[in-house]
Amino acid sequence: MRDMNTTHFGAEPPRHEEDGARYGFSPMRFGLLAVLVFGVTVVVMFVFAWFFCRIEPPSGFCAVLVRKDGADIPANDIIATKTGQKGIQLEPLSEGRYFRNPLYWSWTIEPLVQIKEGEVGVMIRQFGSSPPAGNFLVHQKEADGAMLRGVIDEPLRPGTYRINPSAYYVEKHPAVKINPGEVGVVTLRYGPPPSQPNTILVNDGERGVQPSPLRPGTYYLNPYIYRVDIVGVQSHKTEFEISFLSKDGFRFPVKGAVEWAVDEAKAPEVFVLIGDEEDIVNKVILRSALSMSRIQGSKYTSADVISGTVRKAFQDEFNKHITSESSKKNVLVKAALISEIEPPERISEPIRGREIAIQTTGKYEREIDRAKSDAQVAQQKKMQDQRMRFVTAETTSTNDVQKATKEQQVQLIAAQRDLEVTRKDLQTAENQALAIIATGQGDADVISYTRTAEASALKAIITPFGTGTTYARYLYLQKIAPNIESILSNTEGPLAEPFRDLSRSEKPGSPKGGAQ
Repeated sequence: MRDMNTTHFGAEPPRHEEDGARYGFSPMRFGLLAVLVFGVTVVVMFVFAWFFCRIEPPSGFCAVLVRKDGADIPANDIIATKTGQKGIQLEPLSEGRYFRNPLYWSWTIEPLVQIKEGEVGVMIRQFGSSPPAGNFLVHQKEADGAMLRGVIDEPLRPGTYRINPSAYYVEKHPAVKINPGEVGVVTLRYGPPPSQPNTILVNDGERGVQPSPLRPGTYYLNPYIYRVDIVGVQSHKTEFEISFLSKDGFRFPVKGAVEWAVDEAKAPEVFVLIGDEEDIVNKVILRSALSMSRIQGSKYTSADVISGTVRKAFQDEFNKHITSESSKKNVLVKAALISEIEPPERISEPIRGREIAIQTTGKYEREIDRAKSDAQVAQQKKMQDQRMRFVTAETTSTNDVQKATKEQQVQLIAAQRDLEVTRKDLQTAENQALAIIATGQGDADVISYTRTAEASALKAIITPFGTGTTYARYLYLQKIAPNIESILSNTEGPLAEPFRDLSRSEKPGSPKGGAQ
């Protein structure tokens, strides 16, 4: 008898029951426990991942990662540029959903960089090696792939950019907008030095003022590299008030206006040598007007100026001088006008009175000359009217005679034309009658010849037969002979009636005429 306490390989383990409890390994209980532990673990891991590991940047934001473990970054660097380095990671995470273990990672949510329309962005890299001495501009990536610290030469155009604010600082500047009627003078702040130093304008691409201006439009330029000054090339009107001394020492205030514009192709040179619009007015327009008025005004006395006898000469000389002087400085003067020259009151009244007296005397003299001229004109007009009436009468008489003669000739020509037309009509009618007679006679001859020929031919045919009746019988037999067989074989029709009567047979004792 086996020992009940002995455990055999593969045998069921002993079971002990005490007060209804069951002891020992139970696969079902173990499985339920394992499922419970697994479920709790999954829930805990899900809660941990969803609430503590989830990175979900909203729209318009990005996530900057910071690695807590890994290789140390080089000294004096603040950004981890290689995979596995500890610190702030260079590339931020875009919009979306990511999961990182907070034991090894931390992160911050940063807004995206917005460059609006009409703006330009300049990126300043805050990590990397220092650029060569004397340089502050760097590229996105150098030829050897390195990233240097400094201002990046390529600007950011309007748009949205995902930029790590710990790695790059973005400056926003207004874009260069050049309106119609303006040009932009470009000064290159960074680049190779000019090949010819101490010049106003340098060659394209050299550091300094560029020779070619910018046309109207919007330009997104890096302000660390380019400086653009706006110069108006449309027409400007400058009104001025100056004065000059006459030959006899009296001062005359002068008012005028000048319409001018900058030569578009020479705008950079004008900007460098003269300056902006205000400088052009003060240094070119007003200076030329003042110098010319002083030089030209000193040639005339006050009486000449007040009387107005030199006004046109002064105006022409002023226009010529200011146009010539301005063109030398690449400023185009389109019109220059002296609107008013005001004389001093203490000399204007006597001179003006004398001028009025002179003008009045001249007026009376002109009126006398006009009266004499009117009398001569009236006398010449009367004589001309008389000659006109005589010529008209003579012309009328001659015209009447010529008209009657022309009418007589016209009537005679018309009568002769009608006579010729009548003669031609008569000749035409006679020709038409002769043509009709000839046509009728020809038709009669043709008919006569045709009938005669037909009769002769018929006579020649009948003569061998003797008479016409014989010829007619011949024609009848000739027509009937080819069809005699079909006629005789046909049991229908009047020609077959005698044959039907002969074919009937009579039997004795049968009624006469009865059918068998």
